[in-house]
Amino acid sequence: MKKQSFLTGALILMAANAVSKILGAVFKIPLTYILHEEGMAVYNIAFEVYIMFLSFIISGLPFAISKLTAESSSRGLAARTYKIVRVSALFLTVIGLIGTLLLYFFAPFFALAMKEEQAVYAIRMISPAVFFVALGTSYKSYYQGVGNMIPTAVSQVAESVVKLAAGYCLAVVFARFGAWKTAGGAIMGVTAGEIVATAILILMYVFEKKEPHLKSDAHTREIISDLLSVALPLLCASVVSNAINVADTTLIRSRLLNGGFSPDDARFLYGAYTGYALTVFHLPVGILATLSVSILPLIAGALAVDNMRRARTATDMGIRLTIMLSLPCSVIMYTTSGEILSVLFRNSAASLMLKAVAPCAVMMCVTQITCAILQSSGRIMLPFFTSLAGSAVKLTLSYFLIAVPEINIYGSAISSIAAYSLVTVLNLAAVHTCLNLKFDAVSIIIKPAVAAAVMLLVIHLISSPFSTLGHGILYVAAVSAVSLFAYAAALFVTDAVSVGEVKRVIKG
Repeated sequence: MKKQSFLTGALILMAANAVSKILGAVFKIPLTYILHEEGMAVYNIAFEVYIMFLSFIISGLPFAISKLTAESSSRGLAARTYKIVRVSALFLTVIGLIGTLLLYFFAPFFALAMKEEQAVYAIRMISPAVFFVALGTSYKSYYQGVGNMIPTAVSQVAESVVKLAAGYCLAVVFARFGAWKTAGGAIMGVTAGEIVATAILILMYVFEKKEPHLKSDAHTREIISDLLSVALPLLCASVVSNAINVADTTLIRSRLLNGGFSPDDARFLYGAYTGYALTVFHLPVGILATLSVSILPLIAGALAVDNMRRARTATDMGIRLTIMLSLPCSVIMYTTSGEILSVLFRNSAASLMLKAVAPCAVMMCVTQITCAILQSSGRIMLPFFTSLAGSAVKLTLSYFLIAVPEINIYGSAISSIAAYSLVTVLNLAAVHTCLNLKFDAVSIIIKPAVAAAVMLLVIHLISSPFSTLGHGILYVAAVSAVSLFAYAAALFVTDAVSVGEVKRVIKG
């Protein structure tokens, strides 16, 4: 398989991510009917514990593998590249097995730490996924490092399909045993999906045509040392970051209780915010995260052969694309929050929650890609320190705002916007310094902002006439289509991006 250019690879992953996110939302639609807010709270707590623990186990290694394979591939060291894969696969297999066992046996501890004792069963049901994710990571990271995004896309879509089918069927089977076991059955779909995804990645790697009799001069110890030199700082940063995330989740629940809400009301608010509003919010954020994956091999490979001009071009285009694509997503979520939630969940109770957090999508997407740029250029720990500053802001604001009864869960959205705004500014300043890249603020910020303002105006003008379509899927589709056309036209009129620049990036 041939590697793709930055934009081609990004488009492939965006399409796969879009399908996966849509399937994930489709999965949660009937799931909410079965679990309701209380069951969704258990499901989301278990999933958060899984993600947190998984990041503790393998954090830094996916990036390290991709970075090392990108560098060795750019230098033409094919033998070293394949040895990196073999060594990392064995290393992650051992780590994954240990991680699965620890998560299973310490499930009660994690459930108590998250103040949700009913999540023990669900945590145990998802624990085997740690092993399969760890194993599959070595192959997925290899393909991303050499710039071939097709295996990642195929495995990701397959994972989502299996997760949807298995998770829903198991939730139905377990429904008669109570919400906490139903959530456990549903989350077993995640484990099934990871098994299939990992199997696909391994099979594609096995059947990939390689050069015969490749021998590498690199020793196993040297490769492990190189991996750990990149991964360990990221692992340490991840431990702190995830501890902060756990503290944030715990803080939300505890401050709601301190604000006078009953345990059931606090669980309801948390379930509505995470199960409904954040599910929709993370759709575009997750899809646009593919830009970060696609830009890594380009920047790391370019810097490995001292091609600074190529790295700067990719950085500039990556940030521009991120802003231009995230802005309309934020506008649509903000203006049609109630309609989107009604279409997806037949429940618009979290409409104001989604509206409150929608502006944060732009800052979060920019944070994602600037972190990838800084780490690809060798500034491994710098994004951690900027994120640490943002976390301090988020925790502080959340502590004071969420306990105010009139603000309650909306304090989390407000604090997220403030935190990611700070991190965005700090990261952009760091990219400017590290790569000596001068940003054109007019093209990167002002012109897309003008286009977004035009989009908002168009939505305001057409919302009343289009209300004759009802407030279902036809309304959302029509308003989105017309406003996106207006946004694209405004970008074209303002010349927000140069056609020549796009062509250069497409050529790789």
